[in-house]
Amino acid sequence: MKDAYERRALLLQLGDVLEMLDYIKEHVHEARTVGDLVRNYQALAGAPLLANVAQTMTVSELEYRTLRAFCRWPQLLLNERLDHFALAAPVRELLFDDNPFGWESYADYLESEVPWFGSATPVSA
Repeated sequence: MKDAYERRALLLQLGDVLEMLDYIKEHVHEARTVGDLVRNYQALAGAPLLANVAQTMTVSELEYRTLRAFCRWPQLLLNERLDHFALAAPVRELLFDDNPFGWESYADYLESEVPWFGSATPVSA
């Protein structure tokens, strides 16, 4: 049963990320960096992903990296066995590569519902 709750939490997180990207595409036209988004758009101020990625990342880079990091989540969340590493690694590598503190903060945010997210490792063959 725990697995179902983790899948639900990750699905909700994916929905939040997609909603954030949709808002950016529809309403944000002059922001250049993530910091600009957080400072100038109240609707985005509470987004955990935005609060923890590098504030100097450009908006276009954020969009590109976020889509790449989360694009496989729907498929992975439907697999019989939940591949923790395949879910977490792209997010860490694409959005927090040079920002370990941001990664820890983002993983801590998810930890109450998905305790393994910040420490997921590859499954041995």
